[in-house]
Amino acid sequence: MKNLRGFTLLEVLVALVILAVGVVALERLLTQSIAGVGEDAELTRAMTTARALLAEAEIRPPEPGTVAGSRGGLAYDRYVGSTPDPRLREVRVRVFVAGGQACELTELVRVPAA
Repeated sequence: MKNLRGFTLLEVLVALVILAVGVVALERLLTQSIAGVGEDAELTRAMTTARALLAEAEIRPPEPGTVAGSRGGLAYDRYVGSTPDPRLREVRVRVFVAGGQACELTELVRVPAA
């Protein structure tokens, strides 16, 4: 009998199955990575918005109370509370992103003398 070289049909099928499993796994990994990047971008936008709201509070300290609103398509609420020192106010800002996640920052703000 001749010594034949080459692959059998079974070997080719096994190789194709292994290749297909690898391609599917790579596709799922890519999809999850893209979703993670989008989520991180939204959280970064929320953090930037929260920092902007705190910066505004430093420039013009608001009166104590709670305010809710929206900026750049993101909902936020800002709580301003009194502290034992009348020259300071606690400012807490929460910015909400889709999916129920929130970014929260708290800072003490100096109140200018009247």
